[in-house]
Amino acid sequence: TATVTVSDGTASTTQDITVNINDSSEVAASINLTVSAIKTFTFSWTDTSDATSYNLLEDPDGSSGYSNVVNDISVGTESYTHIVPLHKRINASYILQSCYNSTCVNSSPVNVSGNLENAIGYFKASNTDDDNDYFGISLSLSNDGSTLAVGALGEESGATGVNGDQSDNSVYGAGAVYVFVRSGSTWSQQAYIKSSSPERREDFGHSVSLSSNGNTLAVGALNETSGATGINGDHTDTSKNGAGAVYVFTRSGTTWSQEAFIKSSTSNTDEYGSSQDNFGAGVDLSNDGNTLLVNAVGEDSSATGINGDETNNSATNSGALYVFTRSGTTWSQEAFIKSSNPEAQDGLISASLSGDGDTIALGARGEDSNATGINGDQTDNSTSSSGAAYVFTRSGTTWSQQA
Repeated sequence: TATVTVSDGTASTTQDITVNINDSSEVAASINLTVSAIKTFTFSWTDTSDATSYNLLEDPDGSSGYSNVVNDISVGTESYTHIVPLHKRINASYILQSCYNSTCVNSSPVNVSGNLENAIGYFKASNTDDDNDYFGISLSLSNDGSTLAVGALGEESGATGVNGDQSDNSVYGAGAVYVFVRSGSTWSQQAYIKSSSPERREDFGHSVSLSSNGNTLAVGALNETSGATGINGDHTDTSKNGAGAVYVFTRSGTTWSQEAFIKSSTSNTDEYGSSQDNFGAGVDLSNDGNTLLVNAVGEDSSATGINGDETNNSATNSGALYVFTRSGTTWSQEAFIKSSNPEAQDGLISASLSGDGDTIALGARGEDSNATGINGDQTDNSTSSSGAAYVFTRSGTTWSQQA
């Protein structure tokens, strides 16, 4: 602020004026954006003279306006990595503020539009093969997104357990599961997982599910042939074609090991000497990994509701669900679940377990009722394969159908 006297030669006035003087050294750093897998935006710049810190601002959709991503980036850092959900950043733009004590100067915006494809991750097996491995047929992510399990039901190695010989191609369609982990923005393969007794066309990896923390993994092998029942039976038995099995693996640190080999409580045989229950067609773990839901899409019992007669085969491919629970490292079957109106070819093809493990949603795509809405007439069979859904809930250890 300065006092200025203005005169026209005959009279004069005095007034105060304020003059803004910009320090020419207070300039904005030029920001560069590199987009890379997986979902990674890396910003880089060269420090400007006399800057004291930097702020990164984001407009996520091009219309919401800018807000801070990170403040007070130290001089000398000259880069920042931002991991984002890509579907919410299609029109995003970013500004770097160069700060000089209390004054910050904005850079020109940089946009992500046009190069987001570089941020899409691309995973392949460590033993990619040209004979129908079907890597990616199933997958599951931990809740924090840092552990990924990928099934390859057609993989052909005869290796057993964890990190065996991947180069072997002696067992057609045995199947495998690959576990990947992320550190920062970098992914790496942590484990190559096989069943304890790989069989031809076992389809190990047809279904996979991870617990919330990624430390428990359930793997379905819907065409496993053992006639064993329950937990940790004889996995070398091959008497029941298509019976199916589920394998549970756990991680300690970075080391994976098999915890359980799980079968249904009965492996019935049809008139052709085949089970074809396809136990393990679907698997789902609760968040804590202590409740396991298994879909046996080809199960044939006409039992209804909870823990009915599993031994009959009078409703071909009506399907069933099994619930298992873990105490410590010990697994046991808690429930055998059927729909309230099972009929042949109902095909319980889909099922989902809530995070707390206390609610199940079950889909029967082949159900034939013409009912509409909630709790209609289940005895009606006038609309072939119209489909239905069922909801079951647990109180303590007791399951019941809710809808």
